[in-house]
Amino acid sequence: MELLVSDAAVTDTVPSRQREARIFDFRRPNKLNRDHVRNLQIVNETFARQFTTVLSSTLRAIAHMSLKSIEQLTYDEYVRSTPNPTYMAMLSTPPLVGVSVFQCPLRIALTAIDFLLGGKGKGVPERVLTEIELGLMRSLLDRALAELAYAFHSVVEIEPGVVRYESNPQFAQIAAPSDMMIVITFSLKIENEEGEATLCFPFSTLQPVLEDLTGNLAQVLPAGVEPAHETAKLEQAVLDVPVDFRAEFPAIHLAADDILALRAGDVIPFDLPTDQPIVGVVGGVPTFSVRPARKGKRFACQVLSTLPGAERAIADLTRGTS
Repeated sequence: MELLVSDAAVTDTVPSRQREARIFDFRRPNKLNRDHVRNLQIVNETFARQFTTVLSSTLRAIAHMSLKSIEQLTYDEYVRSTPNPTYMAMLSTPPLVGVSVFQCPLRIALTAIDFLLGGKGKGVPERVLTEIELGLMRSLLDRALAELAYAFHSVVEIEPGVVRYESNPQFAQIAAPSDMMIVITFSLKIENEEGEATLCFPFSTLQPVLEDLTGNLAQVLPAGVEPAHETAKLEQAVLDVPVDFRAEFPAIHLAADDILALRAGDVIPFDLPTDQPIVGVVGGVPTFSVRPARKGKRFACQVLSTLPGAERAIADLTRGTS
């Protein structure tokens, strides 16, 4: 049963351009509330930005992907609205159950392949992809799926992977025709070729995630002071980062004639007493006062003290690179 609702019947103060009849189908109640849509929007906008970077860096071409819409459709409606033939990758997203779909227009896929092979992405024919071309798209899609996992990371940790490919949407039977799907549509452009790509998730796949999300996405992100174990993990990760360290002798001045006369085996004396400290530099920041030394058969240096202001300089450098 369908009910025809007129905005004009609700109030006479609504501008005429907004007085449009809307159809409400009681057989298809809306399962996405405002919070669900907002959270999915944040996740998929992140995916679109990350995928834009992947396309631009991999194809060495101007590419852009942006979120266009989030809809609730039956699987039959989604299949009928998808062009045939097309590029469809069936995806698994463990630990979430069910199979999802990433769909991309053939001309966009063939343009990407042409750039991967060193072409200019112009004049590509619209045809079904060959096995070799599917392999090339697989390498690009694997990077895209890594960004999809990154986008979902703050909500749920998934490990997306490709199950199979289809060119005919009628053969991609991942759900019953009447099953509800969440269809995310993206505007995708590579150089002069543009079209619409889609991500299609069965509602039953995302339902556990949507039920866990209350309010907005900020509530699932760490707020204020991080948990102790997260802080410890971050500190450990920072401690494992390799840092450049070098001991620098003070510069000396030589005439241009002396430099041109240098030959292999010549010795350049430093006007420096053997007991005078030199500077130890960490990441380009003068940090320690050190003394030249020897450890076994290796040259070394002994740390004598920390230079004034070095700790603040290193802290500023760390904040600048984080």
